[in-house]
Amino acid sequence: MSVGRFSPHEAQELEACFRAHARYLFGRACVLTCGDQALAHDLVQAAFEAAALTWPTLRGLAEEQQRNWLSGTMANIAVTGFRREAAFRDRLPRIESLSRAALYRKVPPDPLEQAYSSIMLERCWQVIRGLPERQHAVALLRWGLDMKQHEIAAVLGMSEKTVSVHLSRVRHKLLQQLGGTDLSDDGTQEGAS
Repeated sequence: MSVGRFSPHEAQELEACFRAHARYLFGRACVLTCGDQALAHDLVQAAFEAAALTWPTLRGLAEEQQRNWLSGTMANIAVTGFRREAAFRDRLPRIESLSRAALYRKVPPDPLEQAYSSIMLERCWQVIRGLPERQHAVALLRWGLDMKQHEIAAVLGMSEKTVSVHLSRVRHKLLQQLGGTDLSDDGTQEGAS
């Protein structure tokens, strides 16, 4: 069997495993996530993805052993996620304080431009403060500390693609809230009207 490909028989076995255990796992996942059904569905899916990757081993186990393996794997995935979230929340205040200090050192010299920039900057940060935690942190690191995407990914423990998606969503939200111009990563203005 090649990775990602199952024979029809193996696919039927995996589907039967899903039918036999998904409801039970979903109940346990709801407990693990304090009732967050969307996250519970994600955990069940992640457990079955892991099962699919090790199906040649799992398929030989008894039904109860498969359930125990799936349940343990799902719990491990949940704990890893909780630890990642806790580490992220622990870093957020430090990120915010560093970015604020760096932001206010970058003031243009012209008084009129300085006043306008200050007003617009404060409006931008008002919008950013209202964003979900991860988008907030990515924006603080990118525009507050001038970090590159790969640096942000390392600090926050996420992929560069995830950082890119968060930055895109933040830019979109800023455009929605403030209108006017879109600042690209290189500082040039796009779409000025």
